[in-house]
Amino acid sequence: MNYIDVALPNAVRQVFTYGYRLDDDVDLVPGMRVWVPFGARKQIGMVVRVHDRKPEFKVRYITDVLDREPLLNEELLRLTEWMAGYYFTGWGEVIQAALPAGLNYVADRYITFAEGASMSAGLSPREAEVLGEIQSVGEMKLEDAEKRWSVALVRGLLKKQVLELREVPRVKVKPVLVKAYTWNETQRDKLQAFLSGYTGKMYAWIESAMQLHGLPAPMLQRDITDQHGISSYALKRVEKEGFVHAVELEQSAAESLHLLHAPDRIRSLNETQQEVFAPISKALTEQRFESFLLYGITGSGKTEVYIHALKQALEAGKGGLVLVPEIALTPQTVRRFYEIFGDDIAVLHSRLNDRERFEAWKALRSGEKRIAIGARSAVFAPVQQPGIIIVDEEHDNSYKQEDPAPRYNARDVAVLRASLSGIPVVLGSATPSVTTLYGVTRGKRTLLRLPSRHAEATLPKVSILDLKQYRNAMRGPIAVPLFMAIEEALARKEQVILLHNRRGFANYQQCDECGHVPECPHCSVSLTLHRRAGSLRCHYCGYSERATPICSACNANGMDHKGSGTQRVEEEIAPLFPNAKVLRMDRDTTSKRDAHANILNAFGRGEADILVGTQLVAKGLDFPNVTVVGVVNADTELAFPSYRSSERMFQLLTQVAGRSGRAEKTGTVFLQTRQPEHPALQFASRHDYESFARYEMQQRKALQYPPYSRLIQFQFKSGDEQKVAQVAEAFTRILAAVMQGHAVLGPAPAAIVKIYNDYRWESLVKLNLSVGPQKMEAMLNRVFELFEKQRPEGASTVRINVNIDAI
Repeated sequence: MNYIDVALPNAVRQVFTYGYRLDDDVDLVPGMRVWVPFGARKQIGMVVRVHDRKPEFKVRYITDVLDREPLLNEELLRLTEWMAGYYFTGWGEVIQAALPAGLNYVADRYITFAEGASMSAGLSPREAEVLGEIQSVGEMKLEDAEKRWSVALVRGLLKKQVLELREVPRVKVKPVLVKAYTWNETQRDKLQAFLSGYTGKMYAWIESAMQLHGLPAPMLQRDITDQHGISSYALKRVEKEGFVHAVELEQSAAESLHLLHAPDRIRSLNETQQEVFAPISKALTEQRFESFLLYGITGSGKTEVYIHALKQALEAGKGGLVLVPEIALTPQTVRRFYEIFGDDIAVLHSRLNDRERFEAWKALRSGEKRIAIGARSAVFAPVQQPGIIIVDEEHDNSYKQEDPAPRYNARDVAVLRASLSGIPVVLGSATPSVTTLYGVTRGKRTLLRLPSRHAEATLPKVSILDLKQYRNAMRGPIAVPLFMAIEEALARKEQVILLHNRRGFANYQQCDECGHVPECPHCSVSLTLHRRAGSLRCHYCGYSERATPICSACNANGMDHKGSGTQRVEEEIAPLFPNAKVLRMDRDTTSKRDAHANILNAFGRGEADILVGTQLVAKGLDFPNVTVVGVVNADTELAFPSYRSSERMFQLLTQVAGRSGRAEKTGTVFLQTRQPEHPALQFASRHDYESFARYEMQQRKALQYPPYSRLIQFQFKSGDEQKVAQVAEAFTRILAAVMQGHAVLGPAPAAIVKIYNDYRWESLVKLNLSVGPQKMEAMLNRVFELFEKQRPEGASTVRINVNIDAI
């Protein structure tokens, strides 16, 4: 008889022990999924330990084993266990995040006749009839049964234990196919002769055939229509004439269809790049852990250092992991890495569907692909024998998972994973986070510098435009100097990027008569106007309603637009530069698959002159023809209630400034603001990160904010406004008693009190750095133990979330 500890996908911070009988067919080891009875149902869990220690309680047995080999190796199991302790969450919740759909705990629930149950167990005639039907088909989906009969009847049979509930892993096996066209080789010579000798009327389909003739096959239908402007009618006519025929490709194959693979095009490192690469190379050769901070200004060639490091890892028979912060960065990043590494790359990000994620995960786990590139969750990629981990733009907020649990920071998890594997990790940024830089001062990181731009590129000149002074010298949303710079750039056939970190047309609507502002009925925020869609939308829960000029409060025809968003900037810019093509890039225009890549590719090909967008346009994009960058309102980040507001603004401004003058052309940047003397703006205008970092550290130290403390946020959520306040008060009293000697702030209503009908309160703890992870976990356990004994009536309706290293 053996025993196993199983992690289940719930917030309970413990594992559950089950027994299993030895089976010659299955050698049960940690990392394999099993079916286990849990309460009145069967649930999927993961084996995390196998042992022979008999528990004191009566042991239940596993029902079945789902895997023939472990899905998570020892390294990833240790990583997820550490995360569960540090981030104070369930081990099963972390494992859930680490596995792709189809292999995690996502399951369909089925009901079946319970083994050993009796048909005469006090059942009503109707219950016996339903049970007989279920028994005759063997099993049935729970949701189908509840629809066919009723929730109450089915749940009643489950409660009487004549029905059994079990979970079956949900695996999407049907591949996603995309339509493409390829040449009909038997007709290609005929087409070439036809086109070269044709002198008749140039019909649209003939022009399209000529255009297609120069394109490599296979050609994706979406590329033919979206990128090359060929109509569906013309394409069908070319097909009807027999020159091309349609084929279907799997989505994963289509992703890299026309990416260039030319490994000989790897660029030599310049002298400075070689200097920073040398210690990374040494750590790779010695196969040891070392954490590097690669501080390189925008355009200094950090990516080339990454590529050389990955190349060395692959040549040593190892793999690599590259994290990027935003899906918008992935297309350009993948293109550059694919050029050198080809099909060794697997891309992992949230826009992939379940099957694509599963296929990429499987290719990495089998060793078919050796490099994983992706956003936050790619930190769990099952790269075989990893040799190096790279975190690009390490300062970016999107590495921090907020909801749901686990609320981890992928940058920090990447460092721990590298430590567990005994390999180097490189954190790269033009504006390193203050926390990472502090690690350098404490000897935890090795600082590497790339202080100048690669090749002939120079840093752009930055001008601060005080909007208070230019109040009467504006052209739409931009001041005259920026307007003139755009005109001159367009005259030189150069491109422009305008950043405005607010999407929508207007921040809100307000009635000029009574002052009413339409708010979301589910959240305590005003609705944002999206004029083209004719709607008011909540950017938190997604609620929308039709926009109208009539005030719902006083019926006056007086609703006016207040503030502005990217949509409004786009509309106001277009008439100022009537000959320029304007593209917009924000969450609204990039919600569809491949929308990011399509917009960036079109801008990169010169099909647009001005790109207007939110912070998506600020990060990691490389367009050599961009010479003017304008920040429409540099103050938006400062309005955010956070101790990191100045740091976020400095990073955003520096990153967007880095989009200008990336080739031999000189760039200029204009920062429009009503706070021209703000230190973050002044330092950003001088490209002076080090002075900003010193200033920011002084501010943080004075107030004991991170990196001089560890910030723990407690969030209380409930649909009952009174209960959430009571629980927050009671919990924080216990928190202050246990955390004596550490600053406890709150409780207080959250900055946005209600989201999606839940009221929210918060408390914060600034934990001294002398408290290590294990002691922190013990203190938090003590807080919850005491709260369980003293919690007020009705506290079960309030959810308490713990966010370690909150930002």
